[in-house]
Amino acid sequence: MPTHTVAEEFVYQLSEYGVKQIFGITGDAMNAFTDAIRRNGNIQWYTVRHEETAGFAVAAQAELSQELAVCVGTIGPGAIHLINGLYNATRDRSPVLAITGQVPRAEAQSDYFQEVDQVKAFDDACVFSAVVQSEKQIPRLIQQAIEAAVSERGVAHIAIPTDLAITKIEKNNPPIQVFHKDNACIIPSSAELASMKTLIESSKSPSILVGRGAIGAREEVHNLAKLLNAPVAHSLKGTEVLEYHDPYSIGGLGHVGTPHGMAVIDECDLLIMLGTDFPYSAFLPKHGNIIQVDLNAKKLGHRVRIKHGVVADVKTTLTMLLPQLSEKSDTTHLNKLQNSRDKWLQKTHKKYALEKGKIIHPQSVVLEVSKQAEEDAIFVGEVGEVTVWVARYLQIHSKQKLIGSFNHGSLGVGLAAALGAKARYPNKQVIALCGDGAFGMLLADLVTAARYNLNVVSIVFRNDKFGFVELEMEASGYPRFATDLVNPNFTQVANACGCLGIEVKKPEELSEALKQALSADKPAVVEVYVNPDELILPPQIDLETAWKFTTGKIKEVVIERKIQELFKPSK
Repeated sequence: MPTHTVAEEFVYQLSEYGVKQIFGITGDAMNAFTDAIRRNGNIQWYTVRHEETAGFAVAAQAELSQELAVCVGTIGPGAIHLINGLYNATRDRSPVLAITGQVPRAEAQSDYFQEVDQVKAFDDACVFSAVVQSEKQIPRLIQQAIEAAVSERGVAHIAIPTDLAITKIEKNNPPIQVFHKDNACIIPSSAELASMKTLIESSKSPSILVGRGAIGAREEVHNLAKLLNAPVAHSLKGTEVLEYHDPYSIGGLGHVGTPHGMAVIDECDLLIMLGTDFPYSAFLPKHGNIIQVDLNAKKLGHRVRIKHGVVADVKTTLTMLLPQLSEKSDTTHLNKLQNSRDKWLQKTHKKYALEKGKIIHPQSVVLEVSKQAEEDAIFVGEVGEVTVWVARYLQIHSKQKLIGSFNHGSLGVGLAAALGAKARYPNKQVIALCGDGAFGMLLADLVTAARYNLNVVSIVFRNDKFGFVELEMEASGYPRFATDLVNPNFTQVANACGCLGIEVKKPEELSEALKQALSADKPAVVEVYVNPDELILPPQIDLETAWKFTTGKIKEVVIERKIQELFKPSK
């Protein structure tokens, strides 16, 4: 009877399921697996320079496509390196399969070289984690892992011992079958719709808050806002729900939001939360007059007390609800916030216009990128100061997408996620907006971009410090310390890696530099020297925060003077 190895069977099943790409780093425990990929010929292998890159890359693929994405690491260190990137998929509820190697079965639990208890290590990040103990578990265990990843919207993990990977098994196993529930089938009951209608029609100044769960319901959210004359605020992950210039879209919420975005929440008598489990409860209404619609029942009333919770798909719910609602004629609430938004936009856009001889504001960079990006571009927003500039100034429209580590909050996501996105969608423009501190963390994978001709554009906001951390220290009353950076010349590094590197130090250089990078036939890095002292103001500032910020600045001055006195040359 024809036979092949466990590794070959694993690759065959992945290929039959529809997996087209795998990111990772091979090693002795995974050599049989990667060789099986080579001989199978239906799956493209991407070698990265750090397994964390692989984790971030496939998490991005899964978030954008909502289809299974796969990464690989080898024994011990290689497996552990995957985990931080995988947490992005965990927190975003995206389907990912992580495959790792493990020590030979005879050496298990013996403190063998590079041995790690991977089931324990992966437990928190995964909805499923197992070590294959016998060839008889294949292909059933593969099916279990994929079913868990796609049905529970999370990370599944399988480890293959070195000796088992080359064990021979029967070759005529049929392709696995995976069944999972279509979220669009989850609809509200007539009683739930009636309760929503009652609450909405009894309100005088309703507002809407949208999150990631409302993506794909742009038309329905717009129509609801129009019918109710209701302003719409968004979480960071809900940025793309409405177009930037939609008249009902007012602004973002939270620490990275805007004053008028906050007013959407603060000045309403009813909040309709659609597909969001906004994590900062301090920004949500205390009156409890809230309707929350979410596919995950655990998220209802999770952050704040609500009046009515509905477990259902947002788009389907609004489609069913809209015909039952009456139009509201009072525009006072909406007009007030629209005027506030328009004044803020006019003021800030004028302030951050590119002018010769001036400093480059980071806000200016985001505004210029917004002008030049293609209508279906994919943006990756890094963690740190850049998150604020992206949240407030990126003008999402048409079919554009925005992803990042917005729930997990990990530095280093920018370049790595961009690589995954570009590999999955080679015909789309992929733009990573990165702080210099974050960009330096997985810098080696510029080589990966060049090697596979993944023409991502990385825009590096260079200010030579961890700017957001510095702000947090000052806001807490601490003097800044340990936040400064010594950076390489990223332009030269990019060129050395086989990419296009462009340096921008003057405002008048920015527009042309972006045009060149966005039209390049190779990966590009635009290194922009931005104002290092750009101040990030939260949408609301209390007296305590203002006082701590002031005392922190005073301490910095005192310490700086003491250092100068200490090192002052003697006469």
